[in-house]
Parts: sequence; C-alpha cells; structure tokens
Amino acid sequence: MSPPQHPHELRAGDFVRDFRIVRRLGVGGFAFVFLVERGGLQFSMKMAARPLSDEDPDQVDAWMRREVASMDHLVGHPRVLPVFEWSRWPDARTGYAYFLTAYVPGDTFHVWRWRRRASLHESVGVLSTLARTLEVMHWRGVCHRDLKADNVLVRETDGEPLLIDFGSAHLPGARTLTEGVAPGTLYCQPPEVVSFLFSDARLPGSRMRALPSADLYAFGVLLYETLTECRPFSSRLSLSRLLIAIASTPVPDPRRFDPSIPDSLAELTMSLLEKDPAKRPANAEAVRLVLERLRAEGGDTEVWRAPSKRPSECEWGRELPEEMELLNEAEEGLPAAPETRRPREGRWLTGARLGCLAALALVLGVLGIGWMCLRVAHPPGWEEGARTEPTAPVPPVPSEKGTQPVPSSLRPESSPDTAPVPPRSRRCALLTGLLGVSAAQLAGCATVPRQPDPQGYLSRCPPEARATPVKLGIEPDEHASFLTPTSGTPASVESIEEGGPLNIKPGPVSADMLVKIKGQELYVTIFGVAEMSTNRVHMRFDRLRMPEGGEYPICGVAVDDMHQYGIATWQRFAIPGGVGVDPSRVDTTGGGVVLNDPRFETVLQGPEGYEVPPIRLAPPAWR
Repeated sequence: MSPPQHPHELRAGDFVRDFRIVRRLGVGGFAFVFLVERGGLQFSMKMAARPLSDEDPDQVDAWMRREVASMDHLVGHPRVLPVFEWSRWPDARTGYAYFLTAYVPGDTFHVWRWRRRASLHESVGVLSTLARTLEVMHWRGVCHRDLKADNVLVRETDGEPLLIDFGSAHLPGARTLTEGVAPGTLYCQPPEVVSFLFSDARLPGSRMRALPSADLYAFGVLLYETLTECRPFSSRLSLSRLLIAIASTPVPDPRRFDPSIPDSLAELTMSLLEKDPAKRPANAEAVRLVLERLRAEGGDTEVWRAPSKRPSECEWGRELPEEMELLNEAEEGLPAAPETRRPREGRWLTGARLGCLAALALVLGVLGIGWMCLRVAHPPGWEEGARTEPTAPVPPVPSEKGTQPVPSSLRPESSPDTAPVPPRSRRCALLTGLLGVSAAQLAGCATVPRQPDPQGYLSRCPPEARATPVKLGIEPDEHASFLTPTSGTPASVESIEEGGPLNIKPGPVSADMLVKIKGQELYVTIFGVAEMSTNRVHMRFDRLRMPEGGEYPICGVAVDDMHQYGIATWQRFAIPGGVGVDPSRVDTTGGGVVLNDPRFETVLQGPEGYEVPPIRLAPPAWR
C-alpha cells in the first residue's frame, strides 16, 4: 500500500514527518486537525485541506501562513497558543501547510456551559477573560474576524478560555490577501459587512477594513447566545434572507425570552449588537469593565448562581421568530479537543473571493430588496483602490524533508476571446448560482421534470436499517464523504483520490464516510447506487462496512454543501476556479455525467428521536 499523500488519507499510526497520527480531531472545508505524538508528547496539528497552488481560489495556504503569523504576533499571551513548528507535507515546498500547537484538552464555550451547567456568574467570568484577550489583541492591531463559541476553548484543567482559529485574523502590516471582506462565519458578521457587500464591494480593489467594532459585534452574538440559548439570526436561513435579517431586522431583547436576565446585562448585549458600529461600546476594555462590575454586583444572587439551561430545556424555543434558531445542543460524547469544527456549522464566507457576494447583492437589488440592506449606516471602515501593504513576518522556512510533490490544480480553460476572470471559491460560486436561481423562481420560472425521490427513500427505510446508526453509536450529522475510485473515472489529469472531477454513471457506487462514534472519528465504507436527474446526481446507500469488516443495513442519501438533496453536475454548474475538466476525458455514455469533485455529505436515517439534520430539495431549476 502506498503511503498517504493527502490529508484525508491520514489514519491513526501514519506519520507526518516524525509526528505520529493518534486520531483526527476535526475536519472543515479548509483544514484538518489531528492529535499527534512525538517522543511521548502530544500536539495539535492543523493541516490545510489544499496544497500550495497559485490556482487555489481560496488561498488556503496563504491564510494558513497568515494564521501562523498572527499567533506569532501574539506570542507570550497566556490565552493564545504558541506555534511550535510550521512546515508542509508530504513535500516541504509544495505540499499541504501545517502547524503544531500544544494539545489542550477542553471544550468549546457552549459545550463547556452545557456540560458544566455553568451559572451566569461562571459564564460571564469566562467572557470577561475573553474580553481582556480581545483588549490586548486590538491594542496590538490584531482583529480576529471569526469570533464565535466554536473558537473559544475552555481549558479542562483550570476553566480558562483560549482563543483559537486565527485563520481569518487581520495582522497589522500584513500583505492583503483579499478584495471584499475576509473569511468568516456568515451569521456572526456585523451589518456593516452586508452594507459593504451591497455597495463598495463591486468597486475594483475595494476591501473591508478590519476594525475592532466587528469583533465586538461578534462578542455580542456570543453573549446573546449565552443569555438566550438562541442565535439572533439563524444559520439555516436562505442566503438572501440572512443578509437582509442581519442588515435590517432588529434583534429581540433577550428579556423577551427570559425576563430574569439582569437589565444591565441585557442592555450591554443589545448595545454590542447595534446596527451602527458607532453606537457600540468604544472598545473591548469598556465591555470587560462592565461585565466585571455586573458580575461583582450580582454576587450570590439566585439569577447569577442558578445552573444554566440547555437549549432543549428552554420553553421559548417553540415560539422563536423565524429569523432565529435555538443553538445545536452538544452531544455528551463529544471529545475534548482544540480547534475542532463541525463540517457544516452555519455558512462560511470563503477566503479569497468574497467579492462574489457583491454579485449576490446585485441580484437582490434587481428584485427590489437590496435597498433594505442599504438602510444600515454606512460603515467608516472600508478602503477604495488597490493598495499593497508590507508583508508580515513569516515563519521560518521549513526543512527540505519530504516525499514527492503534490500535483497542483490546473488552470481553468478559457476561450481565446474571453478575458480571464479571477477564480471564485467553491462555496461562493455555489451561492451565486443558487441565489440566481432563487431570483428566477421569484420571476415565475417553470419547474423541471420529475426527479428521484430521496425523501421518500428515507421515509420508507425499514426498521433494521433505521436502527444501525444508534446500534453503532454514530452521532447524527451531515457526514463528509468521498467517492471511491471504483465509482467513476477521472475527467481531468487529477485523479479521483486527489479530488479531481470524475465521470459517474447510473449504477453501483461506494464512498468513504467520516463518522463520529463515541467521540472518536473514523472512516467507514458505504455502498449504494447513483441515479441521475436533469441537473443532479442522487445517491442512495443501503449498506455500511466497518473497518474491521462487519456490515450493516442503512438508509443514507447524498447531500450538497447547501443542505440540499443530491449534487449538482458539472454540466449544470462548473465551479469557477476548480480543476479544469478535460473534454477528451468526459464520458456521457450510458447516461453518465461529470461531478466537479468526489466530495459530498451523507445523511443517515435513524429511528424516531434520532436527530437527522434538516435537508431540503434544491430549487426547481437545479433538480
């Protein structure tokens, strides 16, 4: 068996340089996180999901280096993990970037609250410490730009919060990586970002300045979630509705749901969530001082000392406004691990080409709803015109150890008479296409012919297949899955194992599916059939094989990045900036189509009470 050449192939016992993989801690769209060991010491290794390449539209390698530089800029801060080593693998020059930090057992902030039943006094204490961390960061010119509960790790040993995942951070003096806005989680973005997308983002070279006020808004979202167990804006809203809600919908006062919340704490929360950044608190220090004062004044009163509720215990969860949602309650079996991100938690603003959201804003404007977002006070923080900034200090050049280089992506083909356009990220391109379809639907477009019925397949699942996920202890989720090479043939010079586009025909398919069983992640193999509709590939799976060889009946279906049944074909939507499909390798015989890449998500049907993630049908023109 050949040694692994890609992060998703790494298994327990494999080596990256001289670090032995113990287990995978997490996986997201842009990075894998592993627990590794060397010389009896354990470390957390974060590895880019894509190798160094000029053709990567999301500049994953560059953002990884920015993350390392940001953490180095904050070296010595007790609540920011220092970077011990940075390099690339398997080739030190062209491979996948990775860096190592200490492995710190603990829970993300909300999981810590739920497991501990932390009182308001305890939770506000952690948030006060977090505000102090922001205070120091902002004083040093660093803005995090992706502050949320998943990026706050509460250390198991002493309950102190650590701020993690600096992949979106702004570093003073750093080279500009984006036009538009930086990557981040969409539902946590402040209204001024939406306003920027609806106005100046369409100007060449314009970019959103990183300002502490955006971090303060995200801190307000975190405080609001702590008080109400709700997100002020639902991550499940359609893109157009989410943008409009962030920009124009007032956030309900938290006391509407829980009248016992202290008035001053509710007022601070609402001030942090002001639409106009000028009306938010002046800085993180001001927020910290108020939190410390309120916590001291609350003392031993019941409201401050009572154990917290979990989302499922909040009676107001059944009567939330449609723009809001309850938090996703953590499973008790979740492992304590730093920088572990659920693959589909909310929507993610991808790194390199967020300017494409301006195109979405233009579509909304045509429909007469763009003006709603422009009601937001125009932010003071934006720049016009391209500007080159000095480069930030970079980590030491890695050693020349390594194996053969990982092939880079090919440049997308373009016709000679077409001006080249900057590549867009996968998620951003999908959002653009999908929102365009939504606009067409509103204009009264016709529907498409009848398609496969994944919903019916799941609803008809026999009891023995429904029982398998619970029997094996598989936690409900959208499970990252990768088609095996036997499921199709390459449609480019990149192999299926390397993530290249592939030809797929109606008939048998198999995939490696990542699941979490009792807190441990492992790959299982699933088997089923593919069937095609006009614009999508649908896959239904009926058999699961464990690593040790045991097989079990299942009912599972393939879904896409947008929580929709099936996967759009390359013929319907070729992802800009993706690996170019070689027309000479395309095989449409026997009803075959091309997929942009082999990755998708799988949802398994379980018994009653097994929380299957909500999945919907794609818009009619995409079925």
